[in-house]
Amino acid sequence: MATMNGTTNGHLPTKQRAAQFHPKDKSVHINEIPIPTIKPDEILVKVRAASLCHSDLMLFEPNEQGLVLGEGDPFTMGHEACGTVVEVGDEAKGFKKGDKLGWLPIVDCCFDCEECQIHNLYCERGESKVQGMTVDGYFQEYCAIKWRNAVRIPDDMDLDTCAPLFCAGCTAFNAVTDTVAELPDEPNSTWVAVIGCGGLGHLAIQYLKAYGYRVVGIDLSADALTEATASGADHVFNPKIDTDYIKRVREITGKGCHAAINVTNSVPAYSSTPQLLRMNGVLMVTGIPQSPLQFQAMDISMNRIRVRGSNNGTTPRLEKCVGFSHEHGIRPRVTQFKLDEFEEMLKLMESGKHKGRLGVLFD
Repeated sequence: MATMNGTTNGHLPTKQRAAQFHPKDKSVHINEIPIPTIKPDEILVKVRAASLCHSDLMLFEPNEQGLVLGEGDPFTMGHEACGTVVEVGDEAKGFKKGDKLGWLPIVDCCFDCEECQIHNLYCERGESKVQGMTVDGYFQEYCAIKWRNAVRIPDDMDLDTCAPLFCAGCTAFNAVTDTVAELPDEPNSTWVAVIGCGGLGHLAIQYLKAYGYRVVGIDLSADALTEATASGADHVFNPKIDTDYIKRVREITGKGCHAAINVTNSVPAYSSTPQLLRMNGVLMVTGIPQSPLQFQAMDISMNRIRVRGSNNGTTPRLEKCVGFSHEHGIRPRVTQFKLDEFEEMLKLMESGKHKGRLGVLFD
């Protein structure tokens, strides 16, 4: 960690380094910024690891999903991290200094309204923000989080590799558990396709295998398919190479998969997913393309397919994800970088030539 200027409370630095997005020209710089001062309902965390999510790339690209960036001030990127409690606000309950934590990124929500029980982004106040997307996130050495977003990490889980659980992991876990709720109670003879086997997909495969399901992994990246196989996928296909993959999947599975979890941001990938499904199969929409999706109304009205959605969810669901991951030994694959290598990490994410997740490990 770089030398800091001054201290606060006798032990904390007053300044830190952060990877910040500059809305004016859509650039990233490593800036020196103040250590946050926490509010009564916040916790100050010493970040151990922060990882990059594919949705972070939305900052740099046009999109139709409601993310609007103007000429505002730079803010710290990152919405997926874990670390150790340094200070606890007066209103924060159930946490103490030294606790290992992970958390969700939505702030300026009430946590209590009907909308917040589904997802805090849609809080009835209409003021919700995503840390790392419009306000300061976690690619910094210290960050302030809302205590109601946080869950404790078991002592024997490795903080160095835990960060992806707090977006990719919980998103994949929720997609799997929401899919499982729609499937026959016969996992050994039930097939699920995972479309996109990178950061989210390799975790979805692990969760599915922990439940006992048979899995087909589909991706355009050879590296991602290697990771899918290592994560337990029974079969893998690359549509660029295996041009008859839909036919082969239907042969392997009998009449097609019982469900397909799509974690990509690709409209073409979504368009082809229904062909992988058998009658009344579940299409789980998890990845968010930058343009709208289209499905045949007749396929849905006639129950040819069932379209469902899943996301990173709420704190109670995050707690279940951490517990399940701990119980079943599910670990994200993370390639670690230094903060000064942030732009290199971004370029690698953009290229798609990586396995699992990419992240920064702090001292």
